Amino acid sequence: MKINIKDVAKKAGVSTATVSRVLGDFPGVRDKTRKKVLKAVSGLNYEINAVARSLRQKKTNSIGIIVGNVLSQFYSVIAKSVEDTANKFGYNTILCNGDENPEKELEYLKILKSNRVDGIILVPTGKNSKYIHNLINTRIKVIFLDRLVEGVNCDAVLVDNTNGAYKAVKHLIDQGYRKIGIVDGYIDRTTGAERLRGYLQAMEEAGIAKDDSLIKIGNFKKESGRKLTKELLEQSNRPEAIFTTNIDMSMGALIAIKELGLSIPDVIGIVCFDDSDWASILEPPITVIRQPVYQLGSTAAELLIKKIENDKKGSGHRPKTITLNTELIIRNSTRTLKAHYE
Repeated sequence: MKINIKDVAKKAGVSTATVSRVLGDFPGVRDKTRKKVLKAVSGLNYEINAVARSLRQKKTNSIGIIVGNVLSQFYSVIAKSVEDTANKFGYNTILCNGDENPEKELEYLKILKSNRVDGIILVPTGKNSKYIHNLINTRIKVIFLDRLVEGVNCDAVLVDNTNGAYKAVKHLIDQGYRKIGIVDGYIDRTTGAERLRGYLQAMEEAGIAKDDSLIKIGNFKKESGRKLTKELLEQSNRPEAIFTTNIDMSMGALIAIKELGLSIPDVIGIVCFDDSDWASILEPPITVIRQPVYQLGSTAAELLIKKIENDKKGSGHRPKTITLNTELIIRNSTRTLKAHYE
């Protein structure tokens, strides 16, 4: 027989209303009475209905996170750090794979809303600004992670993409490279646009004219990186070095270089945005722009939960942007081209 709240009340010798107040953690219940109710709950193995409790409290202690590609190492670390941080604050996490698809993103936003999450961490495609704007005006709190959405004023946790890309390309230029290709992702999303901006800034600063044939735009996925790198390396105007703008496209680029039988760094130099365990153990190890991935997720989760808790206390909260720095990690995937210095 399924135990219900009336059974708990009877065993504890109190009213069902008192049981509800204890289970809902409401004030105004004497310690002695609270202990009696909790003892009855334990003795009867009564399972608290979390949905019913959340309806009473108007709070579920759960947050959602929508990432671009759950198979990506970058996003798996993000998801892990969000979950770790949320658990420290007593929150559960619901992970959704938006797959860089605006339609899927919108569907997951609606699902999370219907599940009454207290907040959402979103890596946005930038295509659902109207719905996100309306969502922000509800009780659900939203944090943008890694990217912004034009026209939407929202808390965000980002990395300095432009400066990171600038440092990568400047390193190549300092090594003597002049014909530098870029394999980038969606430039209608702030990460792709900002990394392209950093590339162009470094090239312009060095007096190197923009060459559209050396700029390849894809979708931040491995196969796109492989395909675009092959296009760069098989064209007559072949670059001396390549800058790839995320970890998955970098993997694809390395596969393409291997398929073409080219040697790093003797024939082609490469610098990748974002680090990975495999980047340091390859031969040669790959020079990268390291971004604080775990910190990105943990910072976003902490900011979101503070926002939820502050709202519960009735205190105000102005949207803010936290921008984390990147670091150039120099390894052996480039060489000094002396000819450019002579």
